[in-house]
Amino acid sequence: MTGDASSKRSMAFTATDLDPGDVESFLRDNPEFFLHRPELLADIRLPHGGAGSVSLVERQVALLRERDLDTRGRLAELTHNAEASETLFEASRRMVIAVLDCRELADLNRVVEDGLKSYFGVEYAAHIWLPDAQELAAELPACDADRHSILDGLLKGQRAYCGVFRQEEMTTLFSDCSSEGSAAIAPLVHGDRMIGVLSVGSSDVGRYDSSVGTLFLEHLCQVITHLPCLGKLPDA
Repeated sequence: MTGDASSKRSMAFTATDLDPGDVESFLRDNPEFFLHRPELLADIRLPHGGAGSVSLVERQVALLRERDLDTRGRLAELTHNAEASETLFEASRRMVIAVLDCRELADLNRVVEDGLKSYFGVEYAAHIWLPDAQELAAELPACDADRHSILDGLLKGQRAYCGVFRQEEMTTLFSDCSSEGSAAIAPLVHGDRMIGVLSVGSSDVGRYDSSVGTLFLEHLCQVITHLPCLGKLPDA
């Protein structure tokens, strides 16, 4: 018996004899290790919050619950994004149809502004023709020289962008605005000349920051400038 006890002691391992990495690898490769060892599973305890303990099974259930909540959260986010995209597509479709259905060029700016407010729920919207637009059609209501000068300064690079604007700039863009705010603005370019400005805005200075995209606004500009009724500009 003494020999047997000595043999068992020689086969015993202490915590320092084992490599935790090896144990972890073994358990990962054998996920059913505890399935047939309930007595061992019952003896394993994990600390929880510094006070008391929780069984391995309870901890595993908690982790699975956390993963399930995370998965549900991701699914909810994907669903929300899909619904938002569908809403945006429908609003864009209705906006483009309204532009194509407009029979009078002189009414186009009103149709665009009303559509942006109605379909997209924006606070401010403006479709402004610049003087060069009258070379396409004399009936287009071009803005005055002072307003043109400020708009030209805002769109020197002839590119769409979002930003915060002073009260004077907001009033220039949106005649019904009398405060500072933020806006997304895009040029209406026909050939290589800027013939107008399309913009949406808000009295909230954080609404249209640099993270807000201008893709739809640019798309709408292209729809407008490619209307057959606009014709061609004479050479500069």
